[in-house]
Amino acid sequence: MLVLAVGVAGLLVGTGAFGDDDGGGGGTASTTPPAPPASTPRETPVRSPSAEPAAEGLLPFGETHRYADGVEVTVSAPERFTPAEGAAGHKAGNTAVKVDVTVRNGSGERLKLVTVQVQGRDGDGREVAGVFDAEQGVLPLDGDLLPGRRAVATYAFDVPPRSGDVLEVGVTVGFTGDEAQWSGPLR
Repeated sequence: MLVLAVGVAGLLVGTGAFGDDDGGGGGTASTTPPAPPASTPRETPVRSPSAEPAAEGLLPFGETHRYADGVEVTVSAPERFTPAEGAAGHKAGNTAVKVDVTVRNGSGERLKLVTVQVQGRDGDGREVAGVFDAEQGVLPLDGDLLPGRRAVATYAFDVPPRSGDVLEVGVTVGFTGDEAQWSGPLR
């Protein structure tokens, strides 16, 4: 989270989001137009990952997405599971589902796995809570991934009733703003 906060702060400073130092609020029209195009692609995955996807942009579970830097991600089909007693994020009455996220580092540099962000949405497009269950190995990716290597982690989500039997999973790698999205029915 600290890395994400520093990245967003750097983005805001770089795009001039804090305005001119005159404090007059009377910025010119030529200053305003360049700022939104520069900040929009980078902010979309952080603040509103569901704003961009179009139906044709959704991948079926099991398909691999290759990002511009060569990193590849595959998300398995969701499977229902029963969280352990010590799990966090699951509410009674909701359906807990898990997916495996496989990351292969096809770039030429070491990849910080903390920059891999995984989010879930239900069939109505609402973000769903993550479930953390160390007892069953449901924990996020962590550490570094060397070029040519792969890492697999299980992510889980808490889907409320009457929200459709569909799960969407969005994965962003790094701070490039490129979010791939998978979608399919709950099993």
